[in-house]
Amino acid sequence: MTLASLINKRLLLQLATTLLAAGLLVGCTFTPKFEQATQANLWQCEDGSLMETRLLGEQLWLQLPATTHWINLPQQRAASGARYANGEGASVWNKGNKARVTTPERTWKNCQLISQGEAGKLDKPPQITNTNTSPNALVLRATGHNPSWTFEAQQNGTLVLLQNFGTQRIKFAASEVIKQDLIRTLYQANDVDGNLIEYKVENILCIEINTGEPFPHRVELQYLDKKYQGCGQSF
Repeated sequence: MTLASLINKRLLLQLATTLLAAGLLVGCTFTPKFEQATQANLWQCEDGSLMETRLLGEQLWLQLPATTHWINLPQQRAASGARYANGEGASVWNKGNKARVTTPERTWKNCQLISQGEAGKLDKPPQITNTNTSPNALVLRATGHNPSWTFEAQQNGTLVLLQNFGTQRIKFAASEVIKQDLIRTLYQANDVDGNLIEYKVENILCIEINTGEPFPHRVELQYLDKKYQGCGQSF
């Protein structure tokens, strides 16, 4: 072995040691995972929607209302408070007990911290979505017009579509999520004859056309070549 090659090996060893200490070698950088996050906060916004965030280091995960999906938001620079955002238009900014949540299609400006503690062990108010774990608990109710209809979804995946002022009752079973993003969740199920229903729940403010009452979700149903559009409330 020549003196030059020995010096080169020593230099490479020193460089590797320096990079390892700085955490720059591939595989040595710590990347937090959602399952490791133990700090959780519950936020209730102006329309009654509940959102949960979980934090670990500089990574925050956000769960929007009426979804099971968690959005990963790395921490960003902020003039005040703390800001977390991704490249898809979703962000959370909070300062003290107040937060603002932004998505590509909607912003919740006034969210208040109502509970904080260990992930999975937070006490939730009874009126908040998905706190009733009974299989028969109602998780969504939606209504629309032209023609008049009501749609209800239960925790156990059972669905009911009411038409003709409630005189016609169509039941569906085994509802499942088939697509989900930041704003919308698409579900499907079948009636007793095997006919497919697809329904979409969007986290977009919906105004009931007859009463002017605001609801947190736009809901659209597709069943037997008919489309039903209306407003919904999650529970």
